Amino acid sequence: MSDKIKQDIIDAARRVYETLGAGHEEAIYRDAMSVELQDRGYTVKTEMPVSIKYETSQGKSITVGSAKVDVYIEKGETKAILELKASSPLIKEKSKKTKEEMKEYAQLQKYLASLGLKGFLINFPFPPKEEPEVIE
Repeated sequence: MSDKIKQDIIDAARRVYETLGAGHEEAIYRDAMSVELQDRGYTVKTEMPVSIKYETSQGKSITVGSAKVDVYIEKGETKAILELKASSPLIKEKSKKTKEEMKEYAQLQKYLASLGLKGFLINFPFPPKEEPEVIE
């Protein structure tokens, strides 16, 4: 993923958090991120369905379920997904993740594997922090 797109995502998250502040529901941040990224020239889809595939021991790939990606973006050839949260800070220490942090991160990794894309976990924390947490 290009540094420009990564920076656009981080800048959009900062702008949304500075403008709205802390304490909103995840859907509010999702919609604001959608607007902000569209304003920056991205094509954006929210709540995009994703098929969850299972490969059998015989090598057959079967859809076993589905999930929804919070925000899917693309610009030119670059595509990414954003998984958004509005909760207490996700990362307390970079070297030590809690079970909840690992669950959120694992969810993002599964979506990325299903789509073959890069992505970010973005948290708009409450209680408020200086800026949103962005984890690649």
